[in-house]
Amino acid sequence: MFAYLRMTLGVIWLYNTWTASSGPNKLSVAYFLGEPMSSWQVHLVGNGIVLLDLYIALVLLSGKGMRSALWISIVYLLGMWIGVEHLGDFDPATGATDAGIAPPYLIAAILTYTTWRISQPISSSTAHTNRDHTLLWAHAARYIFGFLWAWDALFKWHPYFLSHFLSYLIEAQKNMPGWEGIYVQTWIDIIKSTSPLAFGFLAAITEAVIAWSLLSGKFLRYSMPVGIAFSFMVWSTAEGFGGPYSNGETGMPGNMFGNAVMYIFIFIQLMVLYRWPRHGGVEELENSFSENKVL
Repeated sequence: MFAYLRMTLGVIWLYNTWTASSGPNKLSVAYFLGEPMSSWQVHLVGNGIVLLDLYIALVLLSGKGMRSALWISIVYLLGMWIGVEHLGDFDPATGATDAGIAPPYLIAAILTYTTWRISQPISSSTAHTNRDHTLLWAHAARYIFGFLWAWDALFKWHPYFLSHFLSYLIEAQKNMPGWEGIYVQTWIDIIKSTSPLAFGFLAAITEAVIAWSLLSGKFLRYSMPVGIAFSFMVWSTAEGFGGPYSNGETGMPGNMFGNAVMYIFIFIQLMVLYRWPRHGGVEELENSFSENKVL
């Protein structure tokens, strides 16, 4: 199962490598550098990003060189998050309350490395150290993920977001194709027929509970499926399934699959890693490592 998750992330990264080679991406590089599209700096940085993404994708697909790829991914994604995304797009007035695209990929990379470590054969002399290091990576990923949900939930409680919850969906629906627009319109009609404010509060409460569960390690068995369902709702409505899917044309710049779908992937990784835990799963996870079990 771990290998399938690793290769899935590799396919996603390979797809994003393809989009990184597009004209719109190079235009973004030119804008960021303040140089014309034809400059050597833009070509150097643009091609460098493509090669770096390709390297990470191939490592994930093959499972070779995971340790070095992890650290390269951390530096690369942190650089993108700080330098390009400016620590996320936190603006409740526009409905942007998440931390950006880079953090979910960072968490997914850490969890992929963690599961890869578990699947590697270890000697009895290094079992204890290996278990401690693996637990450290697993806990770090869960805490970072919980912080992302907490940060997002905090902005969901903003009065402007709560009072304009429905308008975000209406705005997102404008550029959607026929069947997708009908799907989102169905949700808009449901919200209108009940209470937009109540749905806004429900979204804020749901995210707050998920964040608490991830940070505390309590009731993960229940909060993770809820997180998957909630993330799917966001992905299929506000994000329009991350589309359209064509080279350089996407509703989520720099990420062809959308942002919320990566949250779904992370939840699946955690569910497999924690073995559908009871009330946090830390003890169960530690026992599985101490017995040198491979999930």
